[in-house]
Amino acid sequence: MRRRTLGITAVSAAALGAAAACGSDDGDSASDESTQFSGELVIWADETRTPVLKEFVKDFENSVGVKVTVEEHVETLREDFLTAAEQGQGPDIIVGAHDWSGQFAADGVITPVTLNADHQAALNETTVKAFTVDGNVYGVPYAVENLALIRNTDLAPTAPATFEELITAGEAAGTDEVLTMEVGVDGNAYSAYPLFASFGGYLFKDDGTGTLDPSDVGVDSPGGIAAFEKFAELGAAGVLKTTIDATNTIPFFVDGKTAFMISGPWALTDVQGAGLNYEVTAIPGFEGQGPSAPFLGVQGFYVSATAKNAVFAQEFVTNYVLTEDLQLKLAEAGGRLPALTAAAATYSADNADVQGFAAAGENAVPMPNIPAMNAVWEPFGRAEADAIDGVSTGADAAATAAQAIRDAVAG
Repeated sequence: MRRRTLGITAVSAAALGAAAACGSDDGDSASDESTQFSGELVIWADETRTPVLKEFVKDFENSVGVKVTVEEHVETLREDFLTAAEQGQGPDIIVGAHDWSGQFAADGVITPVTLNADHQAALNETTVKAFTVDGNVYGVPYAVENLALIRNTDLAPTAPATFEELITAGEAAGTDEVLTMEVGVDGNAYSAYPLFASFGGYLFKDDGTGTLDPSDVGVDSPGGIAAFEKFAELGAAGVLKTTIDATNTIPFFVDGKTAFMISGPWALTDVQGAGLNYEVTAIPGFEGQGPSAPFLGVQGFYVSATAKNAVFAQEFVTNYVLTEDLQLKLAEAGGRLPALTAAAATYSADNADVQGFAAAGENAVPMPNIPAMNAVWEPFGRAEADAIDGVSTGADAAATAAQAIRDAVAG
């Protein structure tokens, strides 16, 4: 770790020199440097990561001599950044999800980050792809997350191998609900995607390299239709319900009203607080179909295109974020697997929960980062809810959603 710290300091010295050079082409270096570099980096983050970062940036400040201000933006971080950046204002760095990168890049509000071969080799390959748009990497990843199956082992001792086995075990448990999975009256494409993918459904066609074609929508592909028909079947059987939403998915599980819950690592605080015996495993696919494939979410650091201190912003996101020490501290605070493979191995050792989520994410699909993804959430969710409630047949629900997505993308 000492070697890494010295590396940071050495690069920082070069960065300081670059900043000074940019600010001086004559003898009046002090005056020009003060106008070109304010000696401060501004980072915007959400309410979860802000308190963590405020503590961790102190090391960077001490090593580099640059003041770092972390500002909290509750719920509207993405919108606040876009508004500010379009006016040439805002932070030097923003912390956010990888699927923002497509819109941010298209709007010209972020700049590519510099990840050399060593940087990329040290990271989970999928996390780098997640931040890649048109061949450019726009974010430095630090954590990954995905959905998994969380099981009350007192009510269901054995992990189900198929979704059909889950239903059988859930019914045998004698609880109020077979399963809690967030749906809600408007549906939930994020939680539904693992089951959708088991049937071979896809949102946008992947050319095999990770590049998605927004003109090729697969919601009403044969696999997509089969998935929506299964949603309708599960709704009729009372396995999936639109009355299960963000307000009761976790509480019902914690209160023992179900043996099974599909959720993410954020649910574990409540589960552990309740003193339940539980296990985290992969979401099972359907019998005769493929494995479930939840969305992979990657959190990372973007450099704003309007960064006032771009040199130091790049320094921070590459040479500080990509240290094992910081990634481990962020993981411990946030309960997410680090993107740096060495840190991930250390963090997951002897941690059954982390290992369970990692196993559940083996077939995970990076959340599409293309702007067209914005057109998916509402119609997909609405179609899922309609199928579950029996308002539409599975085929009709899939066709309606697919057409709405195509219209939105074309428009």
